[in-house]
Amino acid sequence: MANSGADIQLDGIGQDGRRFHVPVKTGQTIYAGTMVAQQIADGLLVPATSAGTWPAIGKATHRIVSATAGQRMVVETDRIYIFANGTSTDAFSEASQIGSLAYAFDDHTVYDNDNAGTLQPCGTFEGMEPDGRVRVKMSTSFASAVGAAGGDPVPQNIQYGTGTLAAGVLAVTGVTITASSVIVCSRKTEAGTDGDEIRVPAADRVVGALGTGSFTARAFLNGTAATSDTSTFDWVVIG
Repeated sequence: MANSGADIQLDGIGQDGRRFHVPVKTGQTIYAGTMVAQQIADGLLVPATSAGTWPAIGKATHRIVSATAGQRMVVETDRIYIFANGTSTDAFSEASQIGSLAYAFDDHTVYDNDNAGTLQPCGTFEGMEPDGRVRVKMSTSFASAVGAAGGDPVPQNIQYGTGTLAAGVLAVTGVTITASSVIVCSRKTEAGTDGDEIRVPAADRVVGALGTGSFTARAFLNGTAATSDTSTFDWVVIG
């Protein structure tokens, strides 16, 4: 699946939600009926699956193509909307818990999980449609709650995993990496001639959005590559 290339139905349930205006990122195209979010850096509106955003805040009510500076979008929120469902193990079902988190896989499809920390939350699960689509409640208060700690806005995108070094090196792919990502590695089990630290040098980080980024972790001992290190370690990417 991918972001919509055309307007789609708003697909809201009941009365219209609350509407407000938000400036759109210059040059950005947003289609009616799709999920949107604000960039952390400047608050400008972009599709919900863009890198470096807060959680989705609502749906676009009209189309803007190649936005000019200062052009504003009318966003609707505080309403339950109907979305396309994920597939296989990523899909919601009648067995899913009402009120559980829903995640934006693209700007019109939701998953029941964050795909190992690579997807943004977009609302809460509110039941199924007879045709298998999903009801999700979206609101700005939800976006604020899941995207802020202690009242300070922070990137919600936290990814994590476990890996094992081979000859002191491990390449991790399929993650989201931004220019400001913080990567932390912690040795879990020692094996081989283990080093005294695990580094992720700047040159070994490949910036990429929505699971297209990567990084390489390297073991060092007294500042020299520990090529016999086969330890297992946990890693966390923040932002």
